[in-house]
Amino acid sequence: MKPTDSLAGQKTKFRNLEEITMTIRVTRRTALTWAAGSLTCLVMPGVSLGQSAAKRATLLMGAPGPRLSLAPSYIAELLGFYKEEGLEVSRIFMRSGPAGMTALVSGSGDAYYTAPGEMIAAAARGQKFKIVMAQSSAHTLYLVLTKGYAAKFGLTENMPYEEKRKIAAANFKGIRCGVTSPGSITDGFARQVISSLGLNPAKDAQIVPTQSTENAVSAAANGAIDAFVALPPNVDQAVAEIGAVPIFSVTKDEVPGFKSLGGFVIEARASDVESNPELFQALVNAEVRGLRYIIEKSEEAASIIYKAQYASMMSPDTWRTMWTKNFPQFQSPYFTKESIEAWISLGMVPNVTDLKSIDAASLVDMRFVDKAVQQIGWKVPT
Repeated sequence: MKPTDSLAGQKTKFRNLEEITMTIRVTRRTALTWAAGSLTCLVMPGVSLGQSAAKRATLLMGAPGPRLSLAPSYIAELLGFYKEEGLEVSRIFMRSGPAGMTALVSGSGDAYYTAPGEMIAAAARGQKFKIVMAQSSAHTLYLVLTKGYAAKFGLTENMPYEEKRKIAAANFKGIRCGVTSPGSITDGFARQVISSLGLNPAKDAQIVPTQSTENAVSAAANGAIDAFVALPPNVDQAVAEIGAVPIFSVTKDEVPGFKSLGGFVIEARASDVESNPELFQALVNAEVRGLRYIIEKSEEAASIIYKAQYASMMSPDTWRTMWTKNFPQFQSPYFTKESIEAWISLGMVPNVTDLKSIDAASLVDMRFVDKAVQQIGWKVPT
């Protein structure tokens, strides 16, 4: 793969971590990152303008490979919206939230695309950040059971919620559930599900850190765990490959409180936002257009993303199911301080329990979204 290849032209697909190869445009920042040895990542070049005057942005992605929740960013690249804004982007894919936050703080990227948990924790320690846009309106997390564990209790994905909950509450004591790492959103999700069943996650379950969702799927396939927490496309791949059964979903509002957390956001250092507002305006302009395209041209967007990222990972039927189930997360580019407060209220931020310890309003900066929406005359769905 040549350093100037676009995302649309790449043939490398992210089926698993072993297939990921590193293609790096070396910058001073990435060189410093390697020297520090603190990141395990992949840089994918974005649209190349061939113009020295192009604004360059390094995007830290809060996942080891493409995630459906970040589709507005990928559409912005694939349809040339970044190019039209005079932007050239590179992506660094992160294996964990803490690694991504370390990269953002150290200056290894201009913006971090992730859930805001680590940022809230860092803000509580006095660091300054801004959320400049929402990529999705909810975290499309699922609690996924192994085929055997689901069959043992007669559980299926499409059973009525109350019936699933009743069976789970009676039988899940001792469940072994895989999460990425302690304190992660997958960890918080697992504990919230278990608590909602009237069980104590500290005593009535084994929460098993696996370091990655891919590892969790492998552990489930080998019988080492009974369940795991995952996002698309890992959920749908596990269904297709090992007969896994998604059982509780945020999209269906089956996990109390989780919809109020919002979805993936674009985070940045406050000092960068203030010193280089033109860069962030261009970035948000492109991605607001990407989100609007997804909402208003769902079929076209689904086809573009599938061909560019998922065609070698899953069948068209599996993709269609995944897209349809998870499409409701694409609603608005706006993020609110109430979502940050919900993170704290639900106990999702380690060592942060007092709403007064965070100035939630100061972390949310929607001025770029306001301008981007106004420029294209978009009436954002409510």
